[in-house]
Amino acid sequence: MPKFEAFMDSIIQLLPDAIANQIAAGEVVQRPASVVKELLENAVDAGASRIDILIKDAGKSLIQVTDNGCGMSSQDVRMAFERHATSKIREKEDLFNIRTLGFRGEALASIAAVAQVQLRSRLHEAELGTEISIDGGKLVGKDVCVTAAGSTFSVKNLFFNVPARRNFLKSNPVETRHILNEFLRVAIPHSNIHFSFTHNTTLVYELAPGDLEDRLIALFGKELKDKLRWIEEASGYVSISGFIGKPELFRKNRQEQFFFVNDRFIKSNYLNHAISQAFEGIIPKDAFPFYCIFLQIDPVHVDINIHPTKTEVKFDDERTIYVLLQSLVKRGLGDLHDAPVFDFTDAQLKEAIYQSEPKDTDSEMTIGDLRSQSSRSSSFSGRGFEKSTEAGPQQKDWDALYKRESGQSDSPTASPGSPTLFEVEQARAKPRVPTLQLLGQFASRYIIALRDEQLMLIHQHRAHQRVLYERFLIARSGPKIVSQQLLFPQTFEYAPLDFAALKEAENILLKLGFEFQELGQQTIIVYGVPAGIANSKTEGIFGQVISDMKEIGQSRVFEKLFENIARSVARQSAIAASQHLGSSEMQQLLQDLFQCEAPAYSPSGKPVYRIISRQELTDFFA
Repeated sequence: MPKFEAFMDSIIQLLPDAIANQIAAGEVVQRPASVVKELLENAVDAGASRIDILIKDAGKSLIQVTDNGCGMSSQDVRMAFERHATSKIREKEDLFNIRTLGFRGEALASIAAVAQVQLRSRLHEAELGTEISIDGGKLVGKDVCVTAAGSTFSVKNLFFNVPARRNFLKSNPVETRHILNEFLRVAIPHSNIHFSFTHNTTLVYELAPGDLEDRLIALFGKELKDKLRWIEEASGYVSISGFIGKPELFRKNRQEQFFFVNDRFIKSNYLNHAISQAFEGIIPKDAFPFYCIFLQIDPVHVDINIHPTKTEVKFDDERTIYVLLQSLVKRGLGDLHDAPVFDFTDAQLKEAIYQSEPKDTDSEMTIGDLRSQSSRSSSFSGRGFEKSTEAGPQQKDWDALYKRESGQSDSPTASPGSPTLFEVEQARAKPRVPTLQLLGQFASRYIIALRDEQLMLIHQHRAHQRVLYERFLIARSGPKIVSQQLLFPQTFEYAPLDFAALKEAENILLKLGFEFQELGQQTIIVYGVPAGIANSKTEGIFGQVISDMKEIGQSRVFEKLFENIARSVARQSAIAASQHLGSSEMQQLLQDLFQCEAPAYSPSGKPVYRIISRQELTDFFA
């Protein structure tokens, strides 16, 4: 028994500081964006009026944040990297009166444990500053230096001593997008601070001090000008203010929805539901309103210390905030005399949603069109048709429908060098096209045909989506889709966050047949599009891809991401539901459709056709 007790006494030990800091870093420092967040918040807390951010290789090589805040003394420079060392908490009561962004005192210690960190800082009243270098949590140098008043943090080679963590980092475009998201969450509520953001040698943002509206326009583009509505209400419990977007400013994802509590960004599904309910019936069901809402509340009523990232909070009276917020947003929407009345069943409205502009077919002729016409005898290209008007279920819904229809778990693939579904079917020597007798078109929307004494109604827009979608899927395992060169290349300029999302999808877009390159800051020039797609659709396709990437791109593997982008391209490129078709076009569409692996459903999981049997008609008229 004594030996056992002695053994038990020796197995519990205090962790060395280096290991303890690495464990803490696992919660605080998840990726380069986590470092940017912590350093920006420290700079704001230091009272800076200017903050400059420089990152290299998406923050993997360097993250540098320079501010003109209060600076630190020589002693404070060293203490700042100790665990739980903070200037913001003195006693337990302070935990319930937190008005700063940082307060735990673990961020710098955690960052220094997994990176090579250098800090140069000087008090405004001091002549010289202090420079300190920490390598993987170990102090390697400290000396006096000449530096500007304020602080400059340089974080190099993040996770250099934890290679497993570094291997889990995503591609540079993905990590850059995460960093930009964190930057926005600090830059928006502090519009009085001058910010600059540089990635490698490119100046991405230069934000001058101004009011909130100016800051939002600078961050998200001139599209917001004259489309924001200011709302404001105060009660004894909470003050709510901010901007909501007018109905026509709705988005395709939640990326431009912001809540701030005492100038700290938070996430709250509960409060988001309040705003979504206020917009119900005003914007489409699959759309999301733009908003930037600030809540000012006594810290005693909110607990922010419930999550390492401090983005989740608890209120002691959420219901009051919910009711006040929903009422305020409804009142703000009610004051918009120019708010449009939406009829979401109207095809013209859906076209307006996608900002489509009908083009003259002849004006869309390209060199690639002439080349493809001479080299391919039968191809339903859809050149010059209008933009897609369909929206459908999410990926999980489509997966179930696809498997049920095709009886397979794998997506259709093509033999090497097969550019069309028709050639794939020929190689398989397995004809599947049913015997159809084309009757005509109804309401410029449906194709009517007979099949073995059965009446068949085909939704032409969804049918063309299915054809294009499977054609794009072939490119996943085969050669890239043939591009058609544009006579007049198109130039598009994007906001930095959108540009980062587009760069993330660059390789997949190239494989799908788009050809483009960067042209200056956040600008691209498109000089090739997939054969058979009108160049007027490129902007809509890229916009849909950006939206999808911002919503789900970071968590998708290549296969799922490719399918999602292929689905977006097909949805944007397919003929319109109200497009008049000639007999030859309808014949070709039906032939291409029934050579597909899953002709019964569109890529969004919606039915493509309806079969009415002779017996059904007999029973109906009985």
